[in-house]
This record gives sequence, structure tokens and C-alpha cells, in this order.
Amino acid sequence: MKFLLYTTSYGRSGSIQLNRPAIFLPLILIVTALLAAAAYLGYRIDRSDISVPVEYAAISDFQAKIMEQRDEISQLRENSQTHLNALAMRLGQMQSEILRIEALGQRLAAMAKLDKGEFDFDQIPAQGGPAEAIEAVQFAKPDLQQALDELETQLEQRARQLEVLERLVMNKELKAQLSPAGRPTSSGWISSYYGKRTDPFSGRREMHRGMDFAGKRGIDINATAAGVVTWAGKRYGYGNLVEINHGGGYTTRYGHCQTVLVKVGDKVEPGQKLALMGSTGRSTGPHVHYEVLKNGRQINPSKFIQASR
Repeated sequence: MKFLLYTTSYGRSGSIQLNRPAIFLPLILIVTALLAAAAYLGYRIDRSDISVPVEYAAISDFQAKIMEQRDEISQLRENSQTHLNALAMRLGQMQSEILRIEALGQRLAAMAKLDKGEFDFDQIPAQGGPAEAIEAVQFAKPDLQQALDELETQLEQRARQLEVLERLVMNKELKAQLSPAGRPTSSGWISSYYGKRTDPFSGRREMHRGMDFAGKRGIDINATAAGVVTWAGKRYGYGNLVEINHGGGYTTRYGHCQTVLVKVGDKVEPGQKLALMGSTGRSTGPHVHYEVLKNGRQINPSKFIQASR
């Protein structure tokens, strides 16, 4: 396409040839300008201080506080579980101590031969009295810990006291078992006491260093205390003799037996059958010649015979 241009400059005329591509040049320039303006506007918007609505800021703060409180709750739960585990372990130790104390008490009750109805560890101790109104008090954590400490101290003290009492009772019981007490026979009668008497064979006044218990031939002769047999057989003047060492310097002898039922080295208990009554040795009839020796010397058995367990 050709366009003719007329001008008065210099009195000349001219023409301009416009080809087709030149038509789109202005459009390209316009689009480029629009894009640049849009980019610049976006940049200004991004850089501008546009404030966030107040509601969105409050929600964000609330969510942050919730997360913080969740962490605190989790920590509290962990601490509480730790304290509960420690208290459970402490409680288990105290229960074990109580079981040990109960076992000690039951042994003592058995050793003291207390009636079950008189002293029973399986029952709550008998207590009572009028009630007084008091203000209810709730234990705080330190108070509870202090109460547990005091209870544990009391349990330890009671346990030590019971152990001392057990030793005393055991020593007393052992001493009672080892000390001669009672008669060497369950039947029969005293035919001769300890002391000077007229000898049935010589007729002279002589010292009788024991007590004679007469009875039916073959009745039981029993130990008057616990001990170890140190003689079981014939011995001059005694006939068939049983001798028992009880410790603590005490020894007992049982003479003129018909049959001896124990042997040297046997351990015997109070009341155990040792022999059968007879008339062996220097004897005028069925009886048991009973002696008590202290540190190797015969003493009067009367006080031991009168003693009861």
C-alpha cells in the first residue's frame, strides 16, 4: 500500500510506502507497556505494608498459647507419674516392713503362748472413745511425704523393739528348756529326799545326794530339761544310768533304770522318755534315783521339782 503525502516545505511532494509488518509494531509496544505496568503494580503491592486483619492475628496467638499449654500439661503428667511411681515404691517397702513386723509379732505370740483371741495380728487393735468434731484437713504433697517419713521411722523402731523382745523371750525360753524343772516321772511318789538319812543297806547316817521316786516297775522316766545324753549304761552304785548335760553348768542323772531307751550323743527335749523304771544297782525296789548337778556338784533337786514351765 502506498500513501501520498503533500507538504509545502520546499514546494515538493513525496510518498511513503507502508508494508504489512509495520502495522503490528504499535500493538507490540502497547502490550509491552501494559505488562511492565502490571509488574510494577504487583511489586508495589507486594512491598506495601498491607495489614493482616485483627481476627487472623488473634487466632494465631491463641493457637500458639494452646501449643504451649499442651507442652505444660505433658510435663505435669510426666512429673506426676514420676511422683506416683516413687510413692508406689515407698508404699511397697513399707508393706514389706509391716509383713516382717507381723511375722515377728506372731512368733513372739507363739513363744509367749498367748491365746489367739488375746493377741491377734490379723485383727485391728481394739480402740475406741467418743468422737470429737474436727475440721477436715487435706494433705498437701509435702505433708503427705512427711507423714510417710514419720510412719516409716515408727515402723523401723517397732521392728527393732520386737527383735530385742524376741531375743529376750528366746533366751528366757531357752533358759527354761535347759534348766531342770518338774518330776522325772509322771506317776509314783517320793520315797527319799535330798540330805542326810539312814542308809538302807548299812544303817548308818549318810548323805543322800538326790531324790528317789518310787513307782511301778516299767513306768516311764522322762527328761526334765533339754540337753545331750552323756552317759547311757551301767555305772557303779546307779545300776543302769542316764546322764544328760543341759548346758549352763547343769547336769541331771536318772539311776536304777530297768531299760535305757537313749544312747550317748542323743539330743533330748523336755519330757522325752529316757528309760523305764527298774531296780538295778544298789536299790531296794523299783524307783528312779534323780540327781541335779551344778558345775559337777550335786545340789538339792527340790526347787527344780517344784518349778513349773
